[in-house]
Amino acid sequence: MSYQPPQHLLEVLQKIQYEEALPAGDPRYVETQTARGSERTFSRLAKKIGWDPASNQFFPPSQSHVLFFGHVGSGKTTELRQYAQRLNDSKRFCVIEVDAVDKLDVNNLQYTDALMAMAETLVKYLDQSGYRIDEADLAPLHQAVARVVTTRIDGREVSAELKTTAEAGASLLGLFKLLATFTAAAKTNASNKTEWRREVSNHFTALAGAFNRLIRQAEAALHKAGRAERLVFLLDGIDKLRGDDTQRFFVQDAEQLLSIQAFVIYTAPLHLKYGGQLAGKLDADLVLPMIKLQERDGSRCEAGWTALHELLLRRIDRRLFASEAEIHRLIEHSGGHPRELLRLLKLCCEYADDRIDAATVERALAQLAADYRYFLEPEDYPLLVQLDHDENHGGNDERTRQLLYRLALLQYNDGSWRRSHPVVRRLDGYVKVRQTSASPGTP
Repeated sequence: MSYQPPQHLLEVLQKIQYEEALPAGDPRYVETQTARGSERTFSRLAKKIGWDPASNQFFPPSQSHVLFFGHVGSGKTTELRQYAQRLNDSKRFCVIEVDAVDKLDVNNLQYTDALMAMAETLVKYLDQSGYRIDEADLAPLHQAVARVVTTRIDGREVSAELKTTAEAGASLLGLFKLLATFTAAAKTNASNKTEWRREVSNHFTALAGAFNRLIRQAEAALHKAGRAERLVFLLDGIDKLRGDDTQRFFVQDAEQLLSIQAFVIYTAPLHLKYGGQLAGKLDADLVLPMIKLQERDGSRCEAGWTALHELLLRRIDRRLFASEAEIHRLIEHSGGHPRELLRLLKLCCEYADDRIDAATVERALAQLAADYRYFLEPEDYPLLVQLDHDENHGGNDERTRQLLYRLALLQYNDGSWRRSHPVVRRLDGYVKVRQTSASPGTP
């Protein structure tokens, strides 16, 4: 039976999940490459890890750590899962997806946690897929992790079960249990997390070396089975780090990340790219563009309208709208941002009685605009008006970066042009500045 979108407003409302990234093969997925202008994004990513999809030539480097930038909620993870399927299908790569939001605490995340989560996810995959790794190749990592998680905290005894696992011979299942003990503590903010992190940091060189050895042996096993030649870690959810945590993870601890000799793709917040502190460390030039509803010259981008129209109607039955005009207004005021379109749809479902009409859409737009009014400062409005009318990209100061981070400012293509969020242009602060700047005699 073919996929049918929800046919009741309450069902639509309950199925809207902002944080949900669509897996490969999900019937709600809509191809957006043309709409974004990102036709070469996958090819560029594949080439960074040594594979040319067009010719199937393969010259892999020893390692590559790639940051994949984009606005929060713009569809980075959904797109990366499509990319992961293509990488897996190539038989060149085996993609190991690590969901930091699910496995770790993104409000308090350090490189030590990410390393252990990567190792845990790989070991779990190898064990469940039936691959065999010699005990001699598991032992260094087993011993290093055992040393960490059996560290006594505040004089408390280590549990008998954990002690038995730590002292047993190295195996995939035993190693998984040790690693899972660490990541569980990292997720729940347990009291022993700080001490365990210190232990990882103090013995990081040995631990990273042991992990690299496991990676090489895992790749050998995959190659022998005809499954893949190289591993690719997809570290998702890192774009949700905030402020100093982002700087510490990607800038201050970059050398520790680079000590892992593997292919690693990190989702990264767009504002980090403009901080100017990433040069020469991580590969930081790959951006997932926003869906365009118009080109830079103001002409309509038909591919963008078509993509978002299809995206919307895979989440709600067309008959729940009073007319096509309501669909048009929701898309127009999303600015091409998928999550913002879903936010508007959610608000419509909350306000509507039995269908979404013009009055419902207007209330939803007013509510979303009000959400932006809460955090915008008086100095933001002149900057947004200026950016909307300035054909030249004048650079990024801290205020501009914050507007990008909070989606009051959206960027398109390769970041060469930007526009304020359409609902922001409805706010009195913006309208007043625009009218003042357009008045005769205004400097």
